[in-house]
Amino acid sequence: MSDKNHDHSEHDHELLVSASHAHREAAHHFELAAKHHLLAADADEKDDVETAAHQAYIAYGHALHGKLFAEEAACEQIAADEDDEDHGHEEHTDHSHDQHGHSDKH
Repeated sequence: MSDKNHDHSEHDHELLVSASHAHREAAHHFELAAKHHLLAADADEKDDVETAAHQAYIAYGHALHGKLFAEEAACEQIAADEDDEDHGHEEHTDHSHDQHGHSDKH
């Protein structure tokens, strides 16, 4: 194995580690968003408008962070896949989805 191939392998590993970290961060923030939405719902049921608004605001912030990490993870996965395509690797990710993740395959 040449040093050039070794460098690509290390790069691929870094992309996958970055993607897995981003996936975990996204999941963490979405989990926190759900928790705070439930707290907001509980407060709303008790007519505690101030707490409901505060919890909703916190939930919204976590949802935004979750979305950012999810986008980062997707971009890292695409970059890793494109790197595989550029270097002749056999495995490729199917990119036949629209911007919302929907496939035109049936």
